[in-house]
Amino acid sequence: MLEALVASTITLGGLLGLGLMLLQAMTTTSTTKAREQGVSVQRELVEAVRSIPYDELTAGSVVGDVQDREGSGLSDSADTGGWTVRRRGITYTLAVGVCSVDDPADGLGTHDPASFCATGTGSATPAACTPVLGADAAAGAAAAAAAAGVTLGDCGIDADLDGAVDGLVEAEAGVCLLGACPAPSPQDDTPDDYKRLVTLVRWDRGQGVRAALQSTIVPNPGLSTAPRITDIAATGSEPVLSGTSLSFSATADRPATAVRWSVDGTVGGDASGGGTGWSFTWALGHVGSTAPNDGEVLDGSYVIGAKAFDENGSPGQQRAVTVRVNRRAPYAPLQAVGGRDGAAVELQWRPSPERDVVGYRVYRETLLGALEAACGLTRRTSCRHADAPAGQALVYRVVAVDRDAAGALREGAASAPVLVAVANTPPAPPSGLVASAEDGNTVLRWQPSSGDPDAGDAVDHYRVYRDGVVVDDRYDRTGTAQELTFTDARTNGLPHTYWVAAVDTQLGESAKLGPVSP
Repeated sequence: MLEALVASTITLGGLLGLGLMLLQAMTTTSTTKAREQGVSVQRELVEAVRSIPYDELTAGSVVGDVQDREGSGLSDSADTGGWTVRRRGITYTLAVGVCSVDDPADGLGTHDPASFCATGTGSATPAACTPVLGADAAAGAAAAAAAAGVTLGDCGIDADLDGAVDGLVEAEAGVCLLGACPAPSPQDDTPDDYKRLVTLVRWDRGQGVRAALQSTIVPNPGLSTAPRITDIAATGSEPVLSGTSLSFSATADRPATAVRWSVDGTVGGDASGGGTGWSFTWALGHVGSTAPNDGEVLDGSYVIGAKAFDENGSPGQQRAVTVRVNRRAPYAPLQAVGGRDGAAVELQWRPSPERDVVGYRVYRETLLGALEAACGLTRRTSCRHADAPAGQALVYRVVAVDRDAAGALREGAASAPVLVAVANTPPAPPSGLVASAEDGNTVLRWQPSSGDPDAGDAVDHYRVYRDGVVVDDRYDRTGTAQELTFTDARTNGLPHTYWVAAVDTQLGESAKLGPVSP
């Protein structure tokens, strides 16, 4: 009997050890399966948050958006306090938080304390947060976080059990990155550089309470997230033939916080309105009689754009429309000058400021006051009248040409009369012309002209010819007579020959100096 008792004891001990081993194995297996399922739940949670449009991803709405998202499988099971879901008989408690991060690399801007992260991208690691993850009550969580030297937000703690991470944004943490909420003197107009997503999944199965904490970044996709203008149109007549202003309406694809309009890329002001409907007025000013008025928009085509902004100051895609203004014939060309160059008369003038000028015409006044064409329609701002009468003083006028509302050519006011003397002696040519190749360009250098023989006349500038010496080979000119170098940056890697001539104030030209090549 003793032997049987001993044998039974040994057998019972072995069975007990085997049972403990089996229990430990089952616990380990249950813990592993719960962990694998918890990580899977967290992955689903992160993907569900990433599927929310960037501009709709906010701290106050993220929990409800995920729970209500059809097919997410993350709706609240309401089994216990907090946001819970059940998978294979295991209850998982979820918490999610999102906040915007202002990257200091492009400057810091004014923050919305309810949207921006209190600690930027965060600094707490999952290991540092381990003492905090078991505390549910608000007081306990705060005390545990303080003892561990971490924040509730960085550890993903939902102390009030509403599913949202607490203490993640500036307003809840009571601190701001720039020392005040909101930050003064913004340097960054679009501070929402990206969003930080913090998720925490906890469960109690097998070997006790476990948790999966993850902090990740959601990049800002840029213009596609902000409201964009889908339509912009003039509410008045276009092209503009009269009036002092033109009104526009602009429509956004979603509610915008502000809409800014521009003319040729230059900001014109902020539109009025709200939501998706906005309007603004472009002031055109009053048309002048003989010269443009201050603030007058001159005739021509302009690009009117509008850009919508969200609550963070991020702009959406701009939309623009081209508007044509055509309220009058061109003003008279300015600074028209002329003089004899041998048997011909040379004239030049400043380009007209209007954008719709298609060219210029030059007329000579006869002794009877009639106008004879000297140069037909040309887009150049110079004219060479080769058939000018010799032996008499001449008078010329220049007119700019545009098109009227029907598309017909229309001449504007004539320039001040250009008086051409009976004769003009050309200046002396320059000297010492050399050409050199420098950094892929051709650089010309020369010595100045010795002067002009006519009383009251002088060298005005130098003219450069390239690959020939006829009028069509005139390539460029210096701005003044003091400039004694010229750089040709448009050689395209090809060899060229050059000549230089001095030109006086009456546009008489000296003999041409050259040719030279680098």
